[in-house]
Amino acid sequence: MAVITISRECGVESEKVASLLAEKLGWEYIGKKLVDRIAKELRITESEVEAFRQDAQSRLLRFVDKYTCTLVQKVVDRERGCLDDNAYFETTKKLVENIYAEGNAIILGWAGQCILGRKPDTLHVRLIKDEEGKIKTIMKRFKIDRDAARDHIRREEKDSKSLIKHYFNVDWNDVKLYDLIIDMGKTSVEEAAETIIDNLKRKTK
Repeated sequence: MAVITISRECGVESEKVASLLAEKLGWEYIGKKLVDRIAKELRITESEVEAFRQDAQSRLLRFVDKYTCTLVQKVVDRERGCLDDNAYFETTKKLVENIYAEGNAIILGWAGQCILGRKPDTLHVRLIKDEEGKIKTIMKRFKIDRDAARDHIRREEKDSKSLIKHYFNVDWNDVKLYDLIIDMGKTSVEEAAETIIDNLKRKTK
C-alpha cells in the first residue's frame, strides 16, 4: 500500500491528474471530499470548513452563521461545533494520517507533503507551470480578463504559502518537500500521470 500527495500551483491541471491517477491505479482520490470528512469530525458545515481553509492567516474563524456559532464554545461541548485553527489543524492532520494508514490513496492538497513528510511508501509530487500558462488557464476557466486572472493566482498562491508557513514553518516551494516536480506547461495530463506512476514504482518497490 502507498500514498501519493500532490501539491500544486494555481492554474495547473491538478484535479485531472489526480482523477486520472485514481483511475489508472484503482485508488481513492482525496481532494474536496476531505472537506466533508472534516465537517463531520468537527460538527460544522462544509462551507464553514472551506471558508476556514481559504483564510489560513486567521487565528480564529468568525463563521457566517454567527448567530448560532460563538467563538468561546469548544467543539466537544456542543452539538454543532465551532472551529479554531488548532482544531482545524489537528483534525486535518489526523484524517490525512488515517488515509496514509489505509493506503492506496491520492491526496490533492491538504498539506499532505508536510503532514506525511518522508513516511515510507509515499510519493510527494509538485505540479507547477510558468506564470503565462497559469494566467491563460485561469482566464479560460473563469472567463475573466488578464489582470483578474493574475490577481486570482497571486491570492490563491499567497494563501497556500501562508498556510504551509503558519502550520509547518517551511517554504511551500522548498524542493526538499517533494520527490517529483512536474512542469505542467510542458507535460500533458496523461504524461504527468504516467511519470508519477513510474516514480511511485521505483520508490516503493
